Amino acid sequence: MLRGAFVLWNLCFFDVERSLARRLQQNTHYPFQVQQPNVFVMEYYKDTLWKGTLIFLICVLGGVFYFKSEKVFQDYSGFFVYGTLVGFWLLLSSMHKRHLVINHVQGCYQIYIKRRLWEEGPLHQIYVRLTAQTDGTAPARGESPPFPHRTLAPHWLPLACPAAYGKCFYSLIINGHGLEVLVLANLSDKYEHMEFLGRRIARKLKLNYFDYLDVSTRHVIRHRPPLEQEEELQVWGGAVPQ
Repeated sequence: MLRGAFVLWNLCFFDVERSLARRLQQNTHYPFQVQQPNVFVMEYYKDTLWKGTLIFLICVLGGVFYFKSEKVFQDYSGFFVYGTLVGFWLLLSSMHKRHLVINHVQGCYQIYIKRRLWEEGPLHQIYVRLTAQTDGTAPARGESPPFPHRTLAPHWLPLACPAAYGKCFYSLIINGHGLEVLVLANLSDKYEHMEFLGRRIARKLKLNYFDYLDVSTRHVIRHRPPLEQEEELQVWGGAVPQ
């Protein structure tokens, strides 16, 4: 299990929900550390760092062997050159350490790159979310399509997970305005487990939680935009516009 700035490099491809549960047992505020009460800090490198490094090395080594060998079939030189450039760009753009601070004392979150403030925003703009995608396989004859919410009609399902055309896989992410998508667990078919873990993470970090459906009763809203808060106060205070 990777730690420190490499904590988000999720190299587990099986039982991802169990792996995430073990991490939460070791650190209840995973992937953050508690700097002080109500202030959570995480330092991390993007996972595109190791992906870019891998692509770069494969293309460089493959290109060396290719250019030294006799070209019998098609010309693949463009592929190796393009792959090398893409890998180098991913490596270069991801080599700087990021810091994400969730500060409930000041009511904001902050993103630092190279110790410089890159982005800052209110807490209602950062959230934990469950996302969904499908494998694209059609259900067998006589088999009903899998619906995580049995009370929902098929037309409620978003395009991100058309359950009628395949099996749904779920991922847990932290995302927000100006923030790169941070994947906590990737591609699990166990909706209930992933939802439970997502709600737990959001509760510990005191963030909003969103289900994979855009319209859902399973959202947990802890922070609202100031305009919505003012409207609610007016309604509950009995204020009637003149």
